[in-house]
Amino acid sequence: MTSPRLLVAALQGVTVAALAMAAALLAWPADVQVAPADPVVTPLASPQPVTPSPAATLTDSIVNANIFSRTREAPDDRTFAAAPSDAVEPEVTAGEYDADAGLTDGTTAIDAEPVPALYGVVNGPTGRAALLRLDPGTTAARLYHLGDGANGYRLRSIGTDRVELSGPSGAVVLELVAKGGPP
Repeated sequence: MTSPRLLVAALQGVTVAALAMAAALLAWPADVQVAPADPVVTPLASPQPVTPSPAATLTDSIVNANIFSRTREAPDDRTFAAAPSDAVEPEVTAGEYDADAGLTDGTTAIDAEPVPALYGVVNGPTGRAALLRLDPGTTAARLYHLGDGANGYRLRSIGTDRVELSGPSGAVVLELVAKGGPP
C-alpha cells in the first residue's frame, strides 16, 4: 500500500470508531432528573407615546376649523401678523402738505375699533394664539401667545372663542362675535 491509501484507511477507521461511540452515547440512558420550571417571559417595553410633528398639528387645526368651507367669507378688515417692533406709517393726505407738515411727533389717532380688539383664535404648532389689536395707533393686529403683551396689556388666557387680558385698569375679557351678530 502506498502512503495516501494508508492515510485514507486510517481516517476511515477513525470515522467509524467515532460514529460507533456517538451511537453508544445516544443509546445510553440518562439518569438526570430535570425539575420543571415555569417559563420566563420578559415583559415587553411599553411603546413611547408618539408626539405629532408641528406640521401635523397645524394640518389638524386647519382641518378642524374647516377653513375651506363654501360658506366661509372674507373678513371685513385685512390684518397681518406684524412683529412688535414694526411701525405702521400713517397715510399722508393732500391736506397735510401745509406749513406744519412733518413737524408732529409721528403719532396719529386712527378711527377704528376700541383697543383692545379680538379678531380670532388659532391653534398652531407652538400652541394657541390670539389675533389681537392692542395698539390704538394702528389698525393692524398681530398674533399674541400666553404671556405676550403690548400697550400695558398682557395675555393671561386663551379660550376657543375668548381671551383674558390683564390691563392698566384690571382684567379684560374679550369674546369673539359672529359676523353680523351683536357686539
